[in-house]
Amino acid sequence: MTKSSLKPFSLPRIALTGFALAFSFAANPVFAQAQLSGTQDELRDILFPRPNEVSIEGNAEISAFMDSAHVDLIVTTEDRSLEEAMRSNQALRVSLSNNFIDAGIDAEAINNAKFSSSPQQGLFTRRTNGFEVSARLQVTIESEAQLQLLAAAADSHDEVELGKMVFEHSDAVAFEQRARELAMQDALAKAETYGKTLGLELTPINFFSHSFARQARYESALMRSAVAMDAANLPPSANNFDEVNYESSVTVTFEITRD
Repeated sequence: MTKSSLKPFSLPRIALTGFALAFSFAANPVFAQAQLSGTQDELRDILFPRPNEVSIEGNAEISAFMDSAHVDLIVTTEDRSLEEAMRSNQALRVSLSNNFIDAGIDAEAINNAKFSSSPQQGLFTRRTNGFEVSARLQVTIESEAQLQLLAAAADSHDEVELGKMVFEHSDAVAFEQRARELAMQDALAKAETYGKTLGLELTPINFFSHSFARQARYESALMRSAVAMDAANLPPSANNFDEVNYESSVTVTFEITRD
C-alpha cells in the first residue's frame, strides 16, 4: 500500500491552547459560572486596585415647603332621568367653581376631569329606576386657606366629597440640582480635610452619583388639620403645606500624591 504524501495536520500552538481552554470551560460548568463584565478601566480597578486612589462619599439634604396641591372634589348627583342627573351635576360644579373664583382661586386652576354614570335598579326588580352621575372637579390650590375653602364646600353639600390630593413643589428641579451640588461640595471638603491632615494631595479624577431621593412629609395630616381648623383664623395668603426633603449622595474618586 502506498503511503499518503500528506503530512499530519497540526494546529498552531496558540489555537490549541485556546481550544483546550474553551473545552475545559465547557466540560466544567462550575468554572463557566464565574464571569466579569465591564469596561477595561472598571475591570482593572476590580482585578488590580490602584493603591494611589481613594473614594470619598459626599452627602447633602435640603428642605423646602410644597407650594401647591391638586385637589379632587367628587360631585355625585342622582335622578330618575339621566339627563336631569347630568344637569344637576353640571349646575352644582358650575356653582362651586364660581364660589372658588370669587374667593380668589384662579379660574384656570379649576378643571372638570373624569365623568361617569351608572343606572340604579330597584330592590326587587332589574328595571332601572334612576341614574347616578359622578364627575371630578380638580382644583389647584396654593395655600391651606384655599384647601379649607374646598373642605367647607364638601361639608356644605351632601353631593360633594373631598377626594385625592397631590402636593407639589414648583422649584423641585432647582432644589434637586442644588442638593447634588452640595453633595459634591461635601465630598471635596472632606478630601481637603483628609489631605491637610495626612499631608497628601488629592486630585479628583472621577465621580459616581449613586443615589437621590425626594421625600414628602405627612400630606394626609394636612388634610385633617385643614378640615378641623377655622379658616377665619388663618391669613388667606399663608402657605402651611408640609415640607419636602431633597437628599443626594455622590462618590468622588481622588488620585493621591504627596505634597
